[in-house]
Amino acid sequence: MHLERIGAISYRNPTCRIHNDLQLLGYSDKALELGQGVSLCGNTLLAFGDELNGWGRIRVGDRTWVGPFNNLRAGGGDIQIGKDCLISQFCTLVATNHGMDPSVPMITQPPATDRVGVVIGDDVWLGAGSVITPGTTIETGAVIGANSVVTHHVPAYEIWAGVPAKKIGQRQ
Repeated sequence: MHLERIGAISYRNPTCRIHNDLQLLGYSDKALELGQGVSLCGNTLLAFGDELNGWGRIRVGDRTWVGPFNNLRAGGGDIQIGKDCLISQFCTLVATNHGMDPSVPMITQPPATDRVGVVIGDDVWLGAGSVITPGTTIETGAVIGANSVVTHHVPAYEIWAGVPAKKIGQRQ
């Protein structure tokens, strides 16, 4: 399915660069919105959901580069990435988590509703291997260090790193 759909996406926005190895799961025509000059590199997975976990959308702003081997999972919520961002390789952005009801097996848990969606502002850099958890907003100009796990709001132009990520500096 991904090759035909990628062709349709490219046709609607011919300034985008989309690698043939991009994987789309649960894609529908209104699930993906790409700005001008977006690059989506190979072996990246864009998952839009399923019947059990719900559906979501992925929006990527102008001139944003999404590197190879990334995992963007919008099922049950939306992922919004701003303009002029760098999403390094092996990053994971997840819009919802499974619930934690001990009386329901994990594989059939409905999505939790307390933290939903991911918002990445403009001019953000996510270092390689970053994990962005549901309900997180990373404001304009922030930098996330490699292999960090972001579980909280990140203010504009701050540099965060670690597991869990915390402020380690400021862009100047």
